[in-house]
Amino acid sequence: MSNEIVKSSLTEIMSIGKAFAESGMFPDIKTAAQAVVKIQAGAEMGIPPFAAMSGIHIIQGKPTVGAGLMAANVKGSGKYDYRVVESTEKICSIDFYQGKEKIGNSTFTEADAKKAGTKNLDKFPKNMLFARAISNGVKWYTPDVFAGPVYVPEEMDVPIQNNDAPQTTEDIQHEVIAPPDYTGEINAAISQLETCSTKAELTRFKKELPAYIVQDASFIAAGKARYEVIMAQPA
Repeated sequence: MSNEIVKSSLTEIMSIGKAFAESGMFPDIKTAAQAVVKIQAGAEMGIPPFAAMSGIHIIQGKPTVGAGLMAANVKGSGKYDYRVVESTEKICSIDFYQGKEKIGNSTFTEADAKKAGTKNLDKFPKNMLFARAISNGVKWYTPDVFAGPVYVPEEMDVPIQNNDAPQTTEDIQHEVIAPPDYTGEINAAISQLETCSTKAELTRFKKELPAYIVQDASFIAAGKARYEVIMAQPA
């Protein structure tokens, strides 16, 4: 998948970026260009487009990758693996392996986090320590998993909004953003369907709407109902 995306033309990448931007599912993305940057950054790291859109953030010109996505890439590399030796609110220690051979250890403590000025340590200590430990370990022992140096948001002082502290390191979530509510816009668009009296008007009206409205199930159902009414009218 990653090789295919890297080889894709700029037109194809722009098309993918436009679709993601217009979906309305990624509140931090306002333009197709921003989506393309994320997708391209992910492609260079071997990360598929959707995972890149969800897990990569460009901060100060540097790509940051969520700890869960970073850990998943290590395990999915087929070359490396890791095991959490210790994970508490005071310390996270991770052993890294190449095949069955241990190649090193990455440990990050509460004291290290305080020296680094890590934010949210008081709210999500286990998450923060795991993020820094896995990030350091990837840089030290498995750098070829990604095409270049990568960082977790915690290294860039990006606040996280996860209220859950997972007990395992396979499902670390670092940024939980509530999806936008388009109910009002969708209902307004459904009401305006009644103003369409011909098939051409209905088609033109749909083309003027953003994708998140046109693709909504309730709008689709209302559109079909209006279409049937129009087609049932005598010629």
